[in-house]
Amino acid sequence: EKDIRDSRASIDQLELENRKVLAQEKIWRREAAELRSLLDTYDQQETSQSKMPSMATENVAGLQVSLKSARDEIKLLTDANKMLESKLEEMKSEQSTAKAEHERVLEKFQKLRSALMEERAKAESAEARACQAETLAGKGAYNAETTRVVHLETNPLMEAVREKFQAEIDALKLHLEAAQDRRASKSPSVGTTTPASRGSLGSAGTDVDVQKMHTRLKERFRMQIALFREGVYLLTGFKIDMIDADSDSPQFRVRSVYGEREGDHLMFRWPKKKQTLEIMGTEMAQLLMSERSPCSVYIRQFNSFPAFLASVTMQLFEQQTNI
Repeated sequence: EKDIRDSRASIDQLELENRKVLAQEKIWRREAAELRSLLDTYDQQETSQSKMPSMATENVAGLQVSLKSARDEIKLLTDANKMLESKLEEMKSEQSTAKAEHERVLEKFQKLRSALMEERAKAESAEARACQAETLAGKGAYNAETTRVVHLETNPLMEAVREKFQAEIDALKLHLEAAQDRRASKSPSVGTTTPASRGSLGSAGTDVDVQKMHTRLKERFRMQIALFREGVYLLTGFKIDMIDADSDSPQFRVRSVYGEREGDHLMFRWPKKKQTLEIMGTEMAQLLMSERSPCSVYIRQFNSFPAFLASVTMQLFEQQTNI
């Protein structure tokens, strides 16, 4: 583009000089015509002024010299004009070549830009398809615009897993009881035992009973805890896991039943020196604690975590479930 501008400036300068040369040529032609007219006048007066032949001859000679010099200057100007015209043609040719090259570069740039935009569109489309495939793999295929998700009261997968492990627990209990019965049947009879042996036998039986009771209590307690957590999950819609219970600041991971993704969760920290909880900066927390989110009002203004969690439940419920 810079070369094209320089070429155009040179062409304009040459055209200006050409116009000046043409104007000077017209002036010299007009002067030559006036000199010819004057010479003709002197030729006409030559016959009438026969008394002064020498003066007329000198004037005619001077006029002829002036005419010759004017003709020579016109010839020089004509040659200069032709040279400028040839330069002008060369500059025009260079300008046309540069313009064609510029257009070719612009066309190539447009093609490269179009190819880049197409590749970028393909990449965005592939990324969108990958996200959609990931979502479908996690939740199943459905149209979010025309279909609403209805959540079940119980999770069939969890029920199946619970039944499987419960069956294994019952089988292990039966196996343990059978082993204890076999061990008891192999012990010496009461009629043939000595007092010392009877004392040791009673102590062993007591230890077995205590161990058995302890095992049953632990199993019962674990079942009660699992039942309690399941009840909290069904009533509140949140599955709560405690992390680092023995530390000075235990943490709680809270996952909603209406969460869009499996990884959506909130994290709360409970310093033992404080009487209130602290929300941690997870991705879901940053989204819900933004100024545009209505849920953040309950913590920013009222510092109420129950109201905040209730608002979160209602917001997620309205986004995914239609009763």
